[in-house]
Amino acid sequence: MQTKSVLPLFMAFLFTLLLQGQYACPPCNSFCDGLNFDEPGICPHCQMELIPSPPRLNGSEALQRLQTIAADTSMTMAYTSMLADVFGPRLMGTPNYYNAVCYAQAAIAEAGADTTWLQSFDRNYTGWEATGYSLEITAPFYNRLHAHPLAFTSSTEGEKSGKAILLNQLEDIYEIPKDQLKGSFILLRQYYRPNSARSLPGMQRLSDELLMAAAANPDPNDRLIGYHSRRSVIDVFGYRDRIKKQRAAFFEYCHQTQVGAIIEPSDFPYGILHADGNRAVPAFNKGTDLRPVASFVVANEQFGRMLRLIEQGQDITLKGSLSVKTYLQPEYNVNLLAEIKGSDPDKSGELVIAGAHLDSWHAGTGAVDNASNCAVIMEALRLIAQSGIKPDRTIRIVLWGGEEQVFAGSSAYMEERVGNLYTGKPEREYPITSAYLNLDNGAGKIRGLYLMGNEEVRPILARHLAPFEDSQTLTLQYADQTDHILFERLGIPAFQFIQDPLNYISAVHHTNMDVFEYVPEEDLDYNALLVAHLLLQLANDEPMLARKPYHTVQPSREGNTEFNLKGYKDANVVYLVGDFNNWGLHSTPLFKTEEGWSTKIELGPGQYVYKYIVDGWWTSDPSTPEAELVKDGQGHAGLTIKIVK
Repeated sequence: MQTKSVLPLFMAFLFTLLLQGQYACPPCNSFCDGLNFDEPGICPHCQMELIPSPPRLNGSEALQRLQTIAADTSMTMAYTSMLADVFGPRLMGTPNYYNAVCYAQAAIAEAGADTTWLQSFDRNYTGWEATGYSLEITAPFYNRLHAHPLAFTSSTEGEKSGKAILLNQLEDIYEIPKDQLKGSFILLRQYYRPNSARSLPGMQRLSDELLMAAAANPDPNDRLIGYHSRRSVIDVFGYRDRIKKQRAAFFEYCHQTQVGAIIEPSDFPYGILHADGNRAVPAFNKGTDLRPVASFVVANEQFGRMLRLIEQGQDITLKGSLSVKTYLQPEYNVNLLAEIKGSDPDKSGELVIAGAHLDSWHAGTGAVDNASNCAVIMEALRLIAQSGIKPDRTIRIVLWGGEEQVFAGSSAYMEERVGNLYTGKPEREYPITSAYLNLDNGAGKIRGLYLMGNEEVRPILARHLAPFEDSQTLTLQYADQTDHILFERLGIPAFQFIQDPLNYISAVHHTNMDVFEYVPEEDLDYNALLVAHLLLQLANDEPMLARKPYHTVQPSREGNTEFNLKGYKDANVVYLVGDFNNWGLHSTPLFKTEEGWSTKIELGPGQYVYKYIVDGWWTSDPSTPEAELVKDGQGHAGLTIKIVK
């Protein structure tokens, strides 16, 4: 009885000593006065150096510490200005991109990262930059054109002058006599859409009503906010390659006939120039690729004027020049990685990752897309490092290269560290990656997360976002067209942040308006604090985040339930989509058979509903009579019932 009564008093005494900064020295087991949580010391008994562990802080205490540091200093705008004003634009493979990487690495190391390193993603990629250009009408009047060269195209080898020729379709070039094509300036009419009577591009904040609708939407494939397509990452790779092959013959013919230049219209209004490789002139960005003839994007309004003049029978003469420089420097093609090491012996080998792409297109300085979000990721790491809080899991940040060139940097990272995107074969970091967070939707305020169909993580993320009143929207909706979809491909919990659009899509995305002036400082500072807090909480969660069921790269050939789609033998890819896989658009692929497509999965007893996605198109099971197709009351129709006993 005496032992039981004394023990609580003794434990209380020990606890008091700890609170007063007294620690038991591990070598000699003596209590050492004068040590505190922040500074190391020497044990007066055995003379050993003691480095006390920092206190374990709960979520609100950790957030307060981060807020104190953020209020004292902020580096978001300084980082953004350096990356954009000094090193922008940052087209992959150029000195600008590589110098931005080197700057960011030094800044992150100075901020307190435990380690930083570069990972090569080179696949014979070419860097490209324009060193001089001009484009103007010289007859029937003079007019300097508002234009920008398109990346990865050729130099004109001096100034060229020639007649403007209008092509309704690319294929029409073969109907024009070769002697007329020599030295001509080809106007690509098929890409022109007049912008008359359009309002000025406006800044948009997401309304509470729209965010509430997105959060309540049960269909992850119904795009209420953000940007979402029906192509998987593998389909995106294939699509870009197909476009390059389709256009190669056209540009080779332009070289053969000595066409002077190609001109496409911008699809933005008010003189905004949209210059990327997603329209007439794709990005031929490898050393073995052809170089299209010199190509420009011209203001939509000026292109429209030239079109109307030609339709009126006027002859237009253009004069232009383009000087370019290309680089084949493997050392330029690198991702930047940095870590704060985990401190828990059981969890330190696990990873929580945040990333943003550092490369940009070339018409602006890449300030909004995506230097601003790189600055947020860098600042989040700085806040964590300066706080002295040691996470349980390792926190890693990655600044990706080549995102604009179809995920060149992140695909190399996945192949080396996580898993094969085609076969699903895992690499060493596949089982230890708890979560990946991505920032790439402009510079607007974070309003929540796209859950990518992963319902199980909702309560965890809701708890972590609770301190941020404006950022609690969690929608099942998918978001793609950026680096997180490669992690998602392998089933790793990967999320894109929801951000206020501002003028990102309406005026800035891949245009000459992508500059520092459209980066709001208050939004970046807010975002950095949120990302730092979320990373810490995910790093300290007891379990790793749950992965989605029925999510595979290769079709399953084992299971108690078979799904067969008859026909569609010419289809490229088919996916099974239903309530059992939470309507995951690319979660459950089928394999081709002699009769069509098939897969097997393991389902428990119950009633399920499903349909298919065939080459991106929703498709009901044709073996189900139309009268027997059902709706689920949550936005899905044309469904077949599957009963498993």
